Amino acid sequence: MKKLIPFLLILVFLSCADNKPSAEGKFAELSKTEKDSLTEFYHRLSMEFYQPSELHRRVKDTALMISPEHVEYRQRLSYSYKKTGEHIRAMELLNEAVAIDVENNSTAALQYRAWSLLFFYRDYEGAIEDIDQINRMEPKNDYTSCHGEPCNLLKGQALYKLARYEDAIAVFQELLKVEEDKGWDPLDNFHAYFYMARSYSELGEFDKALQLYRTQLARNENFTEAHYQMGKVYNLLDEEEKARPHLEKAQELLAKGFKMGEPYYEAFDEVFLYQVEEELAKARGEGSPLKKG
Repeated sequence: MKKLIPFLLILVFLSCADNKPSAEGKFAELSKTEKDSLTEFYHRLSMEFYQPSELHRRVKDTALMISPEHVEYRQRLSYSYKKTGEHIRAMELLNEAVAIDVENNSTAALQYRAWSLLFFYRDYEGAIEDIDQINRMEPKNDYTSCHGEPCNLLKGQALYKLARYEDAIAVFQELLKVEEDKGWDPLDNFHAYFYMARSYSELGEFDKALQLYRTQLARNENFTEAHYQMGKVYNLLDEEEKARPHLEKAQELLAKGFKMGEPYYEAFDEVFLYQVEEELAKARGEGSPLKKG
């Protein structure tokens, strides 16, 4: 393959030259089978190059010139720009992919955009709008996945971030009911329970929050974030003696590297050691460790 690359590059640059309309006209003369084969060829060739590179983009552009309606490759091209921080172009491509996909009554690109809006761009309203559209388009599919996560789990998190706590709780409860109806153990979905507990805490319903945290810690005693949140709740309730063990455990677990283990969730809502130490200082009746010295 590497021996062919110089020759193939010439083809790529010719096809991506300034006379793009005429190039597209030539591709239009091909049969569908020929187009599909050539599109796949250029897609595979593009993967030979570093994804954020100009070579990758030009080769992928050629694949899309042959098959402009190819949603997956248009979405993949957006990754190249996203990885170099060129988010405007990345979203332009992704939005184009979504428009084509939705027109074809598919939600695949929409699912990825919802996930991106939540975790990368913090566009919580946009993520909710996309998930609501997915749910309208797939009314019989009660467990649609948005890039590996249940779409309604992401919707609940977006609602939590918008301080719409009661709405978030309702979405999490609905999601967990669906999992139970499918014969799954809802307790396995610790993300839904964790953010439902935090929603209860924000509403001042601390008993409900603590019960959910206890349920998750019974399943996984090394759930650092749950220990930290329990410690915070007990501090709010002026029950420092109950707060200390959980905060000390969170401190110990963080030192050992125990975290939620989900990089996008951690980037979304990570717990840091200094936060645990501040809560622990409150529980011990000490001043903030950051203000000492």
